[in-house]
Order: sequence, then C-alpha cells, then structure tokens
Amino acid sequence: MIKKILQLLKVVKPGDCLLISLFCILVIVSIGFFWNLPQGEYLEIYKNNKLLTTYTLNQKISKKIDGSKGTTEIIINDGRARFSSSPCSKKYCIHQAWINKANQTIICIPNKISISIVGKEKKYDSVNY
Repeated sequence: MIKKILQLLKVVKPGDCLLISLFCILVIVSIGFFWNLPQGEYLEIYKNNKLLTTYTLNQKISKKIDGSKGTTEIIINDGRARFSSSPCSKKYCIHQAWINKANQTIICIPNKISISIVGKEKKYDSVNY
C-alpha cells in the first residue's frame, strides 16, 4: 500500500498539484456561494399536503399534530425547527435535525406531515409526497 502511494507521488507533477488545489478551492467557494440561503422567518406545517398552520421562528413552542399513523411532535426554538418524535418506523424526519434557512423542508412521508421554513418570499415550485 505504501509503495503504491509513493509511486503515485512520483507520477504527480507540481502542475497537477496546482490544478487539483485550484479545483478544490473552486468547489469550496461554489458551495459557499450557492448554498448560502437566507435565514427563515416562519415555519409552515402541512398535513396531507394542505397548509395546517404557520408559526414564527422567534418563539419557543412544542406542537403535537395527529397524522395518519399517529401523533408527531414538532419543536420550534431559537429560530429553528425540527421533528422531535414521530410514529413512523424509520424516523428519517427526526434524523434530519434542525432547519433554519429559507426553503428548507422536512417531510414525514408515512404520517403525511411536513414542515417548511419560509422567508420573505417563497421560492420553491411545489411540495409533494
């Protein structure tokens, strides 16, 4: 294994290292530029693809919602929101953790409940299950 790495280092020239470094910098700058979403202001809660309620993110609240599989709990705290409990088996919605940027969404597909952060303007096409 070490011999293979040493052979690879003999093949790589200084110009190759420069190009690889420039490419890595370009990728990092692009991620920072394109993924810089604005801070969200409101949380919209959807049930069966219909808007159930809207909350501001500037409050501390725990909301329980009855879905098709059971009760789901959503927490809003410190300008962010998340699913804290859900009756679904895989718990993907809970593992998504906190969201706080505009246009971020978490969906609990088995329970048909979704939460979405909204900024001053809505900039998504649709939310579907």
